[in-house]
Amino acid sequence: MKDIKSIVSVNLSALRKQKGITQAELAERLNYSDKAISRWEKGDTLPDLNVLYEICEFYGITMNDLTNEECTAPQRDEAKKHRQMYRIWSCITGAAATWFLATLCFISSMVVEPMPPLWIAFVWALPVSCAVVMLIGRQHFSWIAHFIFGSITVWSSITAIILTFIFFTPLDSSVFWLLYLVGVPIQAIILFSQMAWKSRKKVKINKKKKEEEKNADRAEESDNNQGERE
Repeated sequence: MKDIKSIVSVNLSALRKQKGITQAELAERLNYSDKAISRWEKGDTLPDLNVLYEICEFYGITMNDLTNEECTAPQRDEAKKHRQMYRIWSCITGAAATWFLATLCFISSMVVEPMPPLWIAFVWALPVSCAVVMLIGRQHFSWIAHFIFGSITVWSSITAIILTFIFFTPLDSSVFWLLYLVGVPIQAIILFSQMAWKSRKKVKINKKKKEEEKNADRAEESDNNQGERE
């Protein structure tokens, strides 16, 4: 039986080729250099456990799959499909629960007298359901998805607040529309924060690449020196 290091290196190469990506593309995804990916696939070195788990998550497999000589493509695809479906159904379930509560509030208001019909609950369900979806999928969404759901949450929340004051309070409603002006800086904050997050990620990628290249050069120099001594 092969040692674990050899099995993992072979599987890493097979998984990458199965997915149809280059070493450079995988390196960018993992925030490492393509030289590091090459050394992993050759079996010279292996990444730490955190990186191995990230690789398993990326390919939709488990650590057992990665260390298994019989890690087959259908099993990997099936595991990845189940993970994706779990995330999707979790988001749908969270959003559906929010709309269920809104429906329950509306029905209750129709039964209880003299409470006015709380149709506003359906308006509030939109920002709340978006917030729930963002919370559930926060680790898997791209920055664009976060920006879109964040924007919907902000503007639908402002709309819900305005409609609540207009239809359910005796206050003058002519000034409530000014609340939309508040949404402008909030929207800008969401955009700038996501751009900052993206830029910070790029900085980390470049930093990790430089560190990994230095480590790889040191390891290669050490191997050469050892070879010369022998």
